[in-house]
Amino acid sequence: MTGQAERPLLFLDVDGPLLPFGEDPQHTRRHATPDSRLSRLSPRLGLRLAALPCELVWATTWEDDANAEVAPRLGLPTLPVVNWPESSGHEREDIWLGLCW
Repeated sequence: MTGQAERPLLFLDVDGPLLPFGEDPQHTRRHATPDSRLSRLSPRLGLRLAALPCELVWATTWEDDANAEVAPRLGLPTLPVVNWPESSGHEREDIWLGLCW
């Protein structure tokens, strides 16, 4: 160990925490494209996240797409991504083992 304390990890989800569900609280005009919610991301949020005393990690079903689509809009660098295990096709066993979104 180098004597420096490791920074804690902050696992980021996209849908819900960064892209709220429901109507845009500022009532901006909605576009017809499926990713129109991405326009609601504010670079100010990225600055606030980057200022936290922790390491940021994507923990979202977006996986690598979070770095391609979300991080640039927030002004964040490429972040590590949690790679979720693939489903075995046996839903009951997957739930028992905690393998679910």
